[in-house]
Amino acid sequence: MVSLEKSQRSIVKSVTYRLLSIAADMIAAYFFTQSAVASIGIAAVINSYSIVLYYLHERVWAHIHLGRRKIV
Repeated sequence: MVSLEKSQRSIVKSVTYRLLSIAADMIAAYFFTQSAVASIGIAAVINSYSIVLYYLHERVWAHIHLGRRKIV
């Protein structure tokens, strides 16, 4: 079975998810630090590697057939 999603779709999904996650991380960090600069730094560190991990996760799942129907 061939993956139904192209690589570009996974990239766009990864970027939009990361943007949402960055905003949530900055808000959470600000709640604890009360510093905008520290919040931005924390969010940058956390999310700098997360987009790559999410993309790899998406590509692996694109080849896992669990829960998919076969197209005839």
